[in-house]
Amino acid sequence: MTDFAAIIPSVSEHGHHHDLPPASVLRERGKRLTVQRAAIWDVLAAEPELHLSAEEVAAQVNDRLPQVNASTVYRTLDVLVDEGLVRRTDLGTGRAVFEPAHEHQHHHLVCESCGAVAHVHDDVLEGIALRIEKSSGFRLGDREVTLFGLCLECQARAQSERVKGAA
Repeated sequence: MTDFAAIIPSVSEHGHHHDLPPASVLRERGKRLTVQRAAIWDVLAAEPELHLSAEEVAAQVNDRLPQVNASTVYRTLDVLVDEGLVRRTDLGTGRAVFEPAHEHQHHHLVCESCGAVAHVHDDVLEGIALRIEKSSGFRLGDREVTLFGLCLECQARAQSERVKGAA
């Protein structure tokens, strides 16, 4: 996958520090903090920039706690989403992926060639919600936007192939 941070500094080096709450925030919200829930949170929080499917979360949890079944992972992911600790999104693959919710809104760029995913923050898309509302009357909700295109590496590869083909 493409390392967008190395290519586009404004994408991933956005100046935000991702302080994720500890799993114990569930207890503070009146939910039980079980060993299974803590393990599921730990998998997601270990690499907060990744977008993991429920199956991927279950596999990683199973490496630590083999007795945890997939249905527990699915139910726990639903609880974490309902509590606003985790975001569920679809990055164009037709299946939901999960990531810890951050204190600031971000959106996704997905390369249609290699599948790389990068985050962009509201400041990059500044004013888009207002422009949409002015032009259509439609008010956007508090959801992320996913944009599809080609990353710089795939653009360069396609350009190189065009040059080779023309020679």
